[in-house]
Amino acid sequence: MRALTLPGGPEWREAVGTALIGNWHRALWETGYLPVTALGALKAEVRTIHRQLVPLWRRRTRHGRVLSLDAALGDGLSLYDLVAADVDVLDQVTATDFTDQRIQAMLHRLNVAERQVVLAYAYGEGGTWTEAAAVTGATDPDAFGERVRRKTRRLAAEQRRRAARRRPAPPMA
Repeated sequence: MRALTLPGGPEWREAVGTALIGNWHRALWETGYLPVTALGALKAEVRTIHRQLVPLWRRRTRHGRVLSLDAALGDGLSLYDLVAADVDVLDQVTATDFTDQRIQAMLHRLNVAERQVVLAYAYGEGGTWTEAAAVTGATDPDAFGERVRRKTRRLAAEQRRRAARRRPAPPMA
């Protein structure tokens, strides 16, 4: 550890021990001497292994540390207790949250249940329209998801058609 100028501590010792088992010394057996780069490679390997051994919640980020949800906050509370258990993203997103006017126009043409299915599909709550409809609590997710899919395609096609009509025709040569 002194030769590699690494900090002490149990995690660093474990990283050095693991790195020493590796093939950093292969050049010694093949050529009979260690090149200058061998110790640098060993040190880099030790740093990599040490990083892998450090738990995620002890690593640093640009803005501080990542904390485990089990991190104690005092009075028997942890971060897990502060996380909202049933936050529904779909209820918090409204049609006015989008800057693209085409999306807002389409969402305004849908009723509340259809809008929830579209948002569930868009935010990955369901991989298919049927799954998105099931997430929103539709009684018949297959039929309702398919109906919303067809309606959104029809509305998008109508928007494209209207936009094409508004554009001036290209001049004829």
